[in-house]
Amino acid sequence: MTQGASVNLATLIARLKQAGVDWDGENIADLLWLVPFIDAPAGASVTEKETVNTQETVQTEIDNTAPSPLFEGEPDLSLTQSLPPQTTQPQSVQRGIAFQTPTSPSLRRTLALGRSLRPLMRRVDSYTQMELDEDATAEQTAEQQVCMTVVQPARERWLELALVIEDSASSFLWRDTIRDFRQVLERQGAFRTITTWYLQTGSSVKLFANRPATLSCPRDPKALIDTSGRRLILVVSDCLSPAWRQGILQANYLKLWATHGPLAIVQMLPERLWSQTILGAGLKTSFSARLPGEANTQLIHYLPLVWDEDDHEDDPGLNLPVITLEPSAIAQWSRMLAGFGDAQAPGIWFDANWQEALQAVPSTARSLKSNDLSINDRAQQMVNRFNKTASPTARELAAFMALVPVELSLIYIIQAKMLPHSTPLHVAEVFLSGLIERLDGKQVTTEQDALVKQGSLFSTQRRYDFVPGVREHLTEIASISGSETVLNAVSAYIGQKLGKSIYTFTALLLLQDELTDAGEEFLEFARIAKSALRRLGGNYAAWVDAIDSSDSQQIAVPDIPDQTLKWPPIQVLEFTKGELISADEPSEVTFPSFKTATFTIATITLPQSGLDSFEFQTGTLERRRTGILRRQTWVVKKTRAQARRWVETLSDDVALEMVWIPAGKFDMGSPRNEPERSAAEGPQHEVVVPQCLMGRYPVTQAQWRVVAAMPQVNQELAPDPSTFKGDNRPVEGVSWHEATEFCARLAEHTNRPYRLPTEAEWEYACRAETTTPFHFGLTLTTEIANYNGDYTYADGPKGEDRNETTPVDHFDIANAFGLCDMHGNVWEWCQDHWHDNYEEAPVDGSAWLTEDENANRIVRGCSWIYIPGICRSAYRDDNTPDYRDDLIGFRVCCSPPRALQ
Repeated sequence: MTQGASVNLATLIARLKQAGVDWDGENIADLLWLVPFIDAPAGASVTEKETVNTQETVQTEIDNTAPSPLFEGEPDLSLTQSLPPQTTQPQSVQRGIAFQTPTSPSLRRTLALGRSLRPLMRRVDSYTQMELDEDATAEQTAEQQVCMTVVQPARERWLELALVIEDSASSFLWRDTIRDFRQVLERQGAFRTITTWYLQTGSSVKLFANRPATLSCPRDPKALIDTSGRRLILVVSDCLSPAWRQGILQANYLKLWATHGPLAIVQMLPERLWSQTILGAGLKTSFSARLPGEANTQLIHYLPLVWDEDDHEDDPGLNLPVITLEPSAIAQWSRMLAGFGDAQAPGIWFDANWQEALQAVPSTARSLKSNDLSINDRAQQMVNRFNKTASPTARELAAFMALVPVELSLIYIIQAKMLPHSTPLHVAEVFLSGLIERLDGKQVTTEQDALVKQGSLFSTQRRYDFVPGVREHLTEIASISGSETVLNAVSAYIGQKLGKSIYTFTALLLLQDELTDAGEEFLEFARIAKSALRRLGGNYAAWVDAIDSSDSQQIAVPDIPDQTLKWPPIQVLEFTKGELISADEPSEVTFPSFKTATFTIATITLPQSGLDSFEFQTGTLERRRTGILRRQTWVVKKTRAQARRWVETLSDDVALEMVWIPAGKFDMGSPRNEPERSAAEGPQHEVVVPQCLMGRYPVTQAQWRVVAAMPQVNQELAPDPSTFKGDNRPVEGVSWHEATEFCARLAEHTNRPYRLPTEAEWEYACRAETTTPFHFGLTLTTEIANYNGDYTYADGPKGEDRNETTPVDHFDIANAFGLCDMHGNVWEWCQDHWHDNYEEAPVDGSAWLTEDENANRIVRGCSWIYIPGICRSAYRDDNTPDYRDDLIGFRVCCSPPRALQ
């Protein structure tokens, strides 16, 4: 390094320290090394010989309106949209507050969605890969008296999947939903390979093999054609972009793909809203297939009786099966695609003249254009129409959205605080209702224009706002208490980002003068919030007028009444106070006689003296060099270990082994660098877990039958609910409620507190003092666990895909505590209610519950059908408490009273 470079580096380090960034030379060197590998900003496709004129072309990301990814390590699904040329020089933008906000899961029934794809999991002969036919080779060698190898086509998954995601103006609404759906497809293991494509539908239609924001070139639509017919194309869209209305997608893309293989539209909107999309130009019908994997042109469609098929006998039209993200819809379509004769899938059929019908499809922008109406009257009619047609949840959401800037980050806060049951569909209802308009290329107010020039996050990157006059009418619908809750929640987030303990909107707005320089997002929020408070009237309006007064320091700000708590008037009580004092001369004091009561103390104890030691085999995966070529392979290192257990006798020939789990502490969740980690597994935090007894195996079908025959406590139990039969196989197909009923009956029968384990107990017991992704080590093999062996984790090997459960003692390998089948075979119910992450989670090993008895419950451990990455010790999922599936079982737990721990 030259002396000049050294001086410049020292200057850079000093400047960074002044800015609060404590970097040394090594950090800067790492940054410079990473620069060539970082994608260019959206629209900045720059080579060494050309630069981009920002005055001519500005590429902006639609997802900039959304918060930073909610799941750490998630792939970026930000999509791009080309905008018209700008006429003014772009201003330098000062970054504002980046909100990372809570939100409810976009897909709530991921297990059911995965199960609906099972008909597509058939195996066929590979066209490219061959494998040794051991039986034929042995037979030929024996007959010919010389080694004669015989090969046969390898068996592989039937279909590969091309997931084509449309990049349009409304794509940001479905970002989280598309991400979760893609994860379901990847984790289910129904497809040989999954590739993601992006269909950019801005001023022109282009197909990209990855995100359009990168330096890739557009691809020809023929690139997705597979001559073997074993490629499925799923186009994920809401069918609202101009490319659909102009017929470009149908004519140049869908018709080509539908001719050569199976194609389906994954429609993000529910069926009741299809008429507002391009699907309204087609004819609703249903399709069936004669053979598995038929191209769309070969599908049989069933037209209404009123349709004259003779007039369209030679018209193939365009067959488009349409599915929504509901398990029943996907299951129906999967059966049709797999060639089940009785299966029919809903869809749309466009005849040869379908382009003429496009003019009849109503536009989604339903704003009134009559010049005879004032802005206020037009807004009133729009709100009235929305209230008549929208769902109740969407109406509530719109009313609360009118209190704050139209930002996805703030919408997520509203959903989490006020409408936790809402979904992206309700957000879409509001955005597609006509109440909201895009600000791109639109004349904005002087105040908004000033905010843009100053670099406000909400104004420079926000491209949506309510139609003029609509906010005023929507805020009249919102309740006063609900309005306070929303404003307080948003104020708390702004205060958190500003490093101030602010929990109410009153505290935040009173600091307006002090926080003016903190960020323009605060000014935008303050402007809209104060406008909403004025519309509430009364003390709210007086309070805003007081803080806006130039002499506000000398004005008594009116108190805003608390709308949530109504205390009764305080009553004055008279009483006599007495106290014992020390007198100079002792006097006789007579105390009243003591009253006595007799009572019985009941305690529950675990029979620690009855615990016996047992020996078992543990396994650890290690990488070794084996064979003549000394190739590296994973081998199972087996060792003997001992633990203590209590054997609960259920009947003459059925017993329940309960292993003693010692008390301890561990780091719950996964580290940030663990492969395939999701944000639901963080933040990693230390938990202290008390001692308990836990089932050595998942509850078996034999154990279930015995307990199901015991007296009922709360509900009935079917004696044989499992799909895969076998006394020693885990019981499956039982809901959370049925699992807790099993525990209740067992507790009643034994007089011991049997229950489901808490989520913390389950992970602590699974890890057994390990910190690796699996208690076996860094990866997983099908020699020691039952999962989909067609897929691997890290650099682990492929293995067997059994497609069913295995007996609980099939592998004869346990973890260090003596527990078996903690990875794979069946999911296991836990006590806890689902939370999106571990923020504010208990640290004492107790169950994390909410007041919602219908909340989703935690499942752990994964099952026989899924990929190994989901079998990790830290992986967590959820389902409704009444959900049944042949993927889900449970194991029981028993804890001593706190006094004994």
